[in-house]
Amino acid sequence: MRAEGVASVTRELRSLDRKAVNELRKHMRAAILPIAKEIAGEVPSQAPLSGMNHSGVTRWTGVPKASVSFTPGKSRGGGTRLLGMKFTGGTSRSGGGIGFDYSELAGSSKRPGSQFSKVYSRGGYGGQQHRVTGQGRAFNAGIKAAKPIRGKGGFFVFDSALKKHSRIEGLGKTAIDQFMRDATNDIQRLRAV
Repeated sequence: MRAEGVASVTRELRSLDRKAVNELRKHMRAAILPIAKEIAGEVPSQAPLSGMNHSGVTRWTGVPKASVSFTPGKSRGGGTRLLGMKFTGGTSRSGGGIGFDYSELAGSSKRPGSQFSKVYSRGGYGGQQHRVTGQGRAFNAGIKAAKPIRGKGGFFVFDSALKKHSRIEGLGKTAIDQFMRDATNDIQRLRAV
């Protein structure tokens, strides 16, 4: 969500009353968190590719955890960022797998593929390296076949969030309007005293 002038308004609010900013933050989170959880709930609990059903680092751990942050500031695309939603792959007691994170970003890197892996050690022998034979391209193609989207990357939550953009924006606007009404009423009440 983006809005013009929000950063300067937030600075003013902070200088006037730190509690007001915290109250606005609370209103925004309460309004947007349900839709963030709805987006996370649309991520399949079963791995999109059979090769992700293992106990390694890239295993699929299911529905991601959703969180919402109110962090006014400049965004990379111009304008002012007002709200952020973060989705992190599920975790288990034995340590989290990055399967969701890896799948969500599949194909979004503009970096050309390497011919060889980074140097690593195995079995006490250093200087090991292996040829990279296109596993990344095959994985990207598999994810795209399992969950077709327009564009590159963002196969699960980003795609869903784009489809719900107008709803998210409407909920944010409603939360800000309600906060402004409450703040105006509080100011009028204080003036009457």
